[in-house]
Amino acid sequence: AKMEEEGKDIPLIGFSAAPWTLLFYMVGGSSKKNNEIGVQWLNDHPEESTKLLQILTKVVIEYMSAQVENGAHMLQVFEAMGMMIDEANFNKYALPCLREIATELKDRFPDVPLMVFSRGASFANSELSALEYDIVTIDGTVARDSARDVVGDRAGLQGNYDPRELIEDGTKTKETVRQTVREMLTELGPQRLIANLGEGLGGKESTTLVKEFVDAVHEESAAMIQGS
Repeated sequence: AKMEEEGKDIPLIGFSAAPWTLLFYMVGGSSKKNNEIGVQWLNDHPEESTKLLQILTKVVIEYMSAQVENGAHMLQVFEAMGMMIDEANFNKYALPCLREIATELKDRFPDVPLMVFSRGASFANSELSALEYDIVTIDGTVARDSARDVVGDRAGLQGNYDPRELIEDGTKTKETVRQTVREMLTELGPQRLIANLGEGLGGKESTTLVKEFVDAVHEESAAMIQGS
């Protein structure tokens, strides 16, 4: 592996957008405009859409395989534009791609953990947990009190801390971060959980509070596990 050649030993997560998200951007969609163009394309060009998604699925598989071969320790497939597709079209077009990606990558690399994040399409989490993904990432819209029930014992969880808790606005402090971390760990459980954000960092977050989040996750989860 590349990292071995370079004498490095750093945990590394490989990453790729999922085929539906790639198609959405390819036909001119974005999070700020042309929100409907992706589904419109699926409806207007169903055969072409299926062919394109099949090609993109193969590309994603090879791209993520190359990441493992060059040192990635785990992989995440990111359906970033899950909020831009309805459930029926997701199940028809996006889900088969995610299924093929999981099946093929697990066949090639059975010991490499796979994560999937269908942002804005949490209706798919139960179905995704039944595929060969080890971790289902949950966004901020997912209710923590039912998140475990949705995936059962089929997969672990990743998420879903609110990044707004990390922005200094006069009310957010190291103490409030630690308290909200405790709440997340209590609600989701401290095990079979990758504590992470429900959305990405936006750039306004305090580095002090981000560090407190990381420290609190390690310290509070250790205390909970030890005390259980």
